Amino acid sequence: MIIAVTNTKGGVGKTTTTVNLATGLAARNKRTLVVDLDPQGHSTRCFVQGELDQDVSDLIMEKPSQAARAVVPSEYEHLDVVGATDRLTETAELLQARIRREERLSRALDHVGDYDYVLLDCPPVLGVLAYNALVAADMLLVPVQPGVGSITGLDTLLESAAELRDEDVSDLSYRILTTMFEIRTTRTNALVEELLEEHRRRLLRTVISKSESLNQANLLGKPVVAYTSSSRGAQEYDALCEEILRLRS
Repeated sequence: MIIAVTNTKGGVGKTTTTVNLATGLAARNKRTLVVDLDPQGHSTRCFVQGELDQDVSDLIMEKPSQAARAVVPSEYEHLDVVGATDRLTETAELLQARIRREERLSRALDHVGDYDYVLLDCPPVLGVLAYNALVAADMLLVPVQPGVGSITGLDTLLESAAELRDEDVSDLSYRILTTMFEIRTTRTNALVEELLEEHRRRLLRTVISKSESLNQANLLGKPVVAYTSSSRGAQEYDALCEEILRLRS
């Protein structure tokens, strides 16, 4: 199952969600691959130390049959990574001249190996890299932070995905994850519920709270379970992992 973790707004927890969901799936013996499509490379640095011989630019630009060469193991069992480097910005520009440019990632992923889950950590802009993810994905996972800004781009994202895939929005497979939730901000939470009403069937039950444990884990470049497995953040991402697994059962 290929899951694109995506939102057109930055700072909503895309990488945090990718990293912690991947770690949780791998801990459950699910063969998991993280593909970092964000030129900032935050998820790469969580899992890979040192220089990469090959990266996601090679995965996208080279022949699909060579795709597996870009995969590197992480320090976590059952979890591999295709990392991003600063080459990725140039790669996005070069892709513009390629035929069927939005399909290159999808074709490459057919050759990376046998994985139960592939998580695509998407950039926060709707460009050619994000389009590749939207085409390749079996499901979109959209982290949404309580606040109008991270929600208003949701319809644009879904409409773009539907157009790329030649589907109706109503037929898209997507789920919405509420992140950075603060129980005390009642007014904001009520506004979020109102804005998400039309997507209610796609709203995950799991809610990721704003927490110090997640902040500290992010600063250290680690999954929260590796920082403090008993924290609220770790428990909530564990619940998300279980919910994602149930979607496939």
